[in-house]
Amino acid sequence: LASSAASDVYKRQLLFIIAAIFTFSSMTVLAAEDTADKDAKDKKSAAATIDTSLYYYNNFDNDAYRDAYNQLKEAADAFHNSNQNAEYENANTENSYYKAFSINVTSKTWEVIGPTGMQAVINAFLADNPTYFWMSPSFNYSTKSLDGGAVCYNVEIVCYNDYANGSSRQVIKNNIDISVSNLAGNLEKDLPDYQKEYLIHNAIIEDTYFQVSNENSHSGLSWSYTVDGIFNAKHKTATSFGYAKAFKAVMDATGVKCIYVEGNTKENDDSTYNSHAWNMVYLDDGWYIVDLAYDHPETTSGKNVLIYDYFNITSDEASDLNPASDWLPGIPTCTGTAHSIDSIQSTLEAENIWQEDNYNFFDKILDKYGVSVVLISLGAVSYTHLRAHETSLHL
Repeated sequence: LASSAASDVYKRQLLFIIAAIFTFSSMTVLAAEDTADKDAKDKKSAAATIDTSLYYYNNFDNDAYRDAYNQLKEAADAFHNSNQNAEYENANTENSYYKAFSINVTSKTWEVIGPTGMQAVINAFLADNPTYFWMSPSFNYSTKSLDGGAVCYNVEIVCYNDYANGSSRQVIKNNIDISVSNLAGNLEKDLPDYQKEYLIHNAIIEDTYFQVSNENSHSGLSWSYTVDGIFNAKHKTATSFGYAKAFKAVMDATGVKCIYVEGNTKENDDSTYNSHAWNMVYLDDGWYIVDLAYDHPETTSGKNVLIYDYFNITSDEASDLNPASDWLPGIPTCTGTAHSIDSIQSTLEAENIWQEDNYNFFDKILDKYGVSVVLISLGAVSYTHLRAHETSLHL
């Protein structure tokens, strides 16, 4: 009997241990599910609070900067939607320019922001409003006396020379508005954000040529740095600045969260000005880098190519891009991975919207070494013959 009782006790203890293990395992699974649910809810909550149409405005942590931004926005909106001509200032001098409009910034606000802060406000406004193609980041300012002896600061916003005429500027604006609306409108409204982003990325690249020659020097015509270079039928070429502004404009129209970013590439990191622009998009698991210009390399043959090296990548993967955090406030770090090109390719193929990378091995060799070296290597022409031909052309 004693042995039987001991056996029963042992069985009850074993059953208790098994039940405890089962209960603990269930609690662990439930806790993990609760954590996953909480993380998903936190991400949705974070996404809901991000307004990329005013991203940089919202990243100013001082009311003086926001006040100046609001003043600038009100005046810029009025000029943007009018056919008012810009005024030619300092005529017949080396310092002539076209003034779009001016705003009076109070001395109280100016004491906080100063000229450096005013530049930051203009940078932020242009990054938040990529379709304001006519507006230069340059400005002039002077003190102005008001009635009663008060003083304010008169800030003059510069208009690019190409857009000084109000009537022609409105024609260009209307064309840009229609182009953006058409690109956004051609997308099915129920598409996931990453698919909208993918399709617009490819559509802009297919219809444009990357203007590499003026990328770093800032020596090109003003339109090549704006959405006008992308959407104007007589141009259809732009620097990375134009690509990034056009992409943000269309993303804004589709409701996909996207910001415009400026900075330097690793090879131009010592530049005194920003030499490159790209975008960042916010999807359900975080921020991603998208660089249309770098996904559209210039080719020796003139072939229009498409690659995905800079589509939905992380900041670590884009270590050659250095965002100018002193130029634009609150530039995020990109850590999203769920919608990388490798992760979404199979879905895009299933939806019949996938496009193959068409930058092949031969294109890369040709671009790296040039036509002459490739022809010699292939035995298509001898070096002596090639030099003789070049000499005859005085090359």
